[in-house]
Amino acid sequence: MTYLSKDERREAILHAAMRVALNEGFSGMTVRRIAAEAHVSAGQVHHHFASIGELKSQSFIHLIRALLDADVVPEGASWRDRLHGMLGSDEGRLEPYIRLWREAQFLATRDPELKGAYVLTMEMWHQETVAIIRAGAADNAFILKDRPENIAWRLIGLVCGLDGIYVLGMPEIDDAAFNQHLDKAITLELV
Repeated sequence: MTYLSKDERREAILHAAMRVALNEGFSGMTVRRIAAEAHVSAGQVHHHFASIGELKSQSFIHLIRALLDADVVPEGASWRDRLHGMLGSDEGRLEPYIRLWREAQFLATRDPELKGAYVLTMEMWHQETVAIIRAGAADNAFILKDRPENIAWRLIGLVCGLDGIYVLGMPEIDDAAFNQHLDKAITLELV
């Protein structure tokens, strides 16, 4: 077994927690399960993280950062395609991240630590969306009818609402309808 510094061990535990979160969701994120995944004792998990809530929150934030940074559109894609990719992607490999985000939204009502992480990730998503809108406007791809911050919140609100209907399995909101509604909203807001 190789020696890991305190920071390296903490990072290894965090990455193990992230793997568990993606594969099993928040309910699978027990200290024992994460310790087993990281090949450390449960005591090591407690030593490096003040609580399981802190570990869950930190894992969630790191995973959503990875989701927001994921390349879902080809390099050189139009600003509209970049915006659409930031707001909703059919990329199947991202589904575990989306599932976790949905679960966090639900659990945030009961868990203050997770609520803080969820709010932070929503703000991160908003910032990324605003940056795309601003860049697209600077490149004359978008015509701003309002502040980018307001447009971004409306588009994010639409996506969250559509996603809530989508997970119910209602036939009116399948992948094609989701994309159609999102495209229409982008057109109304920016083109």
